[in-house]
Amino acid sequence: MTIRQLDWQADYPGMRICVVALQQAERAMDHRMPRGEDIVDQYLTALKQDCQRYSGRILVVEVDQEIVGYVCLHCRYRSGSPYDGPDEYGYISDLVIRTPWRGRGYATTLIETAEQFARTQQVKWLRIGVLASNTPALALYRQHGFHDHELQLEKPLD
Repeated sequence: MTIRQLDWQADYPGMRICVVALQQAERAMDHRMPRGEDIVDQYLTALKQDCQRYSGRILVVEVDQEIVGYVCLHCRYRSGSPYDGPDEYGYISDLVIRTPWRGRGYATTLIETAEQFARTQQVKWLRIGVLASNTPALALYRQHGFHDHELQLEKPLD
């Protein structure tokens, strides 16, 4: 297992597979999420732009020369909401390990590596988003010191 910085050109096919897997997992929890196959290239374009805009870095997990997961960290993030104030913070926008490689500590290693990099960039705090129904991810993030910051509730009207 190797953790390394993404090479956009060489790793693009592996990233496509990971994004589709991420969307499939989220869609299984919320049917309103788009199909990964329908948005993968647009998603990756936006991810690359956000990395440039927010001093981001994508780290991949490679096993036997195959990308099995990644984390995307934005080091100079601002939400754009006046309620958040002017301070920048670190934001983990994506964390995914493909299903066959889960439970091997790769997500933990990605979180720890992202945190180490954030510290070198003088990031004072990190935020991460997660679907409320994603209890395994919630448990993992809480295990790594993340706590509830803001909760958003929804109510179906149909």
